[in-house]
Amino acid sequence: MRCLAATLAVLAVGATGLMIQGCGDGSGGGAGGAGGDPGTGNLQITYIPEPGVTPRKADLVCPASTADGAAACEQIESLTPAFDPVPADQVCSQQYGGPEQIVLSGTWAGKSVDTTLTRTNGCEIDRYEALAPVLLPLVGGPGGG
Repeated sequence: MRCLAATLAVLAVGATGLMIQGCGDGSGGGAGGAGGDPGTGNLQITYIPEPGVTPRKADLVCPASTADGAAACEQIESLTPAFDPVPADQVCSQQYGGPEQIVLSGTWAGKSVDTTLTRTNGCEIDRYEALAPVLLPLVGGPGGG
C-alpha cells in the first residue's frame, strides 16, 4: 500500500531494529457490524472528478434488487473500514493522487456514514482506492482509481 506502510528500519550496532508503520492500526474497526445488519444500508454516492465538473450521483440501497447492486453491497461490507477517517495523528506519505473525490452519506449497518474519499496523501489514496472500484461503476465513473 502507498500509505507509509512501507517500513522504516533503523539498525544500530548489534542489529537491533525499530519498526514504524503508518496508516491504520489494523483493527478493522469500520462502520459495519455491531450497529445493525451487515450488508444493509442506503448510501448516496457523489463522484466529483475535478472542481468545476458536474458531479455524478447514485443511490445504493442494500440489500439490492439487481445483481450488480447485490455484488456492490457484498463488496462494500468487507470495505467498511475505509469509511472511517484517517486519524489526525496518522503518519501518511506526502503525495498527491489527483483532484477526484467520492462523497458518501447515508447509513450502513445501522450506523451513519458521512465521509469524503480523496487522493490528497498516501492514507487518503488508500481509502479512495479501496472503495473506488466498487463505487465508481455505480455512478458511471471511470473503472476505479
